[in-house]
Amino acid sequence: MNKKLLMAAVGAALVAGPMVAVHAAGATLYGHMHMSLDRQDNDSGNEDGSMSSNASRIGVKGDEDLGGGLKAIYQLEAGVAAIDEGAGGLGGTLRNSFVGFAGSWGAVKLGRHDTPYKDLSRKLDNFNEQIGDTRNIIGNATYDKRVSNMIRYESPMFGGANVVVQNTSNDGAENVAASNKDSSLGLNWTSGPLFLGAAWNEVGNATTNDTTGKRLAGSYTFNDIVLGLLWESLSDIGGTSGHDRDTMGLFAALKMGNNLFKLSYFDADKYDDVANTAGKLWAAGVDHSFSKTTKIYFNYASVDNDSVATTNLASKYAGHGETEAPSITAGKSPTAFSLGTIIKF
Repeated sequence: MNKKLLMAAVGAALVAGPMVAVHAAGATLYGHMHMSLDRQDNDSGNEDGSMSSNASRIGVKGDEDLGGGLKAIYQLEAGVAAIDEGAGGLGGTLRNSFVGFAGSWGAVKLGRHDTPYKDLSRKLDNFNEQIGDTRNIIGNATYDKRVSNMIRYESPMFGGANVVVQNTSNDGAENVAASNKDSSLGLNWTSGPLFLGAAWNEVGNATTNDTTGKRLAGSYTFNDIVLGLLWESLSDIGGTSGHDRDTMGLFAALKMGNNLFKLSYFDADKYDDVANTAGKLWAAGVDHSFSKTTKIYFNYASVDNDSVATTNLASKYAGHGETEAPSITAGKSPTAFSLGTIIKF
């Protein structure tokens, strides 16, 4: 019996040791699990019902006080690949992951991160990683990006405003025209219930024409209602001169108890050099929160495409969801329903 007690004590010490070390280093383990049941109709006689794992992920983050107001900061976040399929396991696509330093002067991060251009749209979209995600229609479904080999500076708040600047190193290939090149700038200002934001982005292409994007956004909160808008202008999309497009969108949300009623509507003009390519996307839904960490939602989304447009509405954008969602035929107008749950820890 004494030997068993001794072995148990040693085992407990071995387990407790790493736990104490993690605590001392200021590390936090966190996760975001997101599953949904989706029903999509591509308006071409093809309906698809699927279970989707929508950008589920797990990560660890923390900081260490170095003295003199300086901290070392870090984050390592990975997607949990296809948890509904039992494939991929931990270690899916690497998400925002970095090391850096922070102080009263702001923060510098090195590694992989969303661009400030993407940050602005994600701040307003209540359908992020869900059916009706607005990235199906803004950013040309391409330019809301997470980039590697980046350096990012985030300023402290000055009178409610801060600036974020991010640039890639192009992985040492400065003379090679490629999409590794990415520069982005964001400016955000908050005053009471009012938020205003602006962002600029430039992406390298295999031609001499870099794609540039500009965004303006704002929201206003009064009582339990939030109203917002976003305008975007993209130029030389894909490196093609004159392949330009403007998009305007509206957001609305109403909080009633543990429920959030949400709505968005986006209208993308035709490309300046291609006729009949305009598209519209609207989505409506309701979230019900059981706690700060667990909620369920029900969404409905619909698209109205011109005869050459192929705007989608799936959560699968950029890997957020299933890949077997129905493909969209030019000129068709898909619809979809989704019942989902999100648990955070």
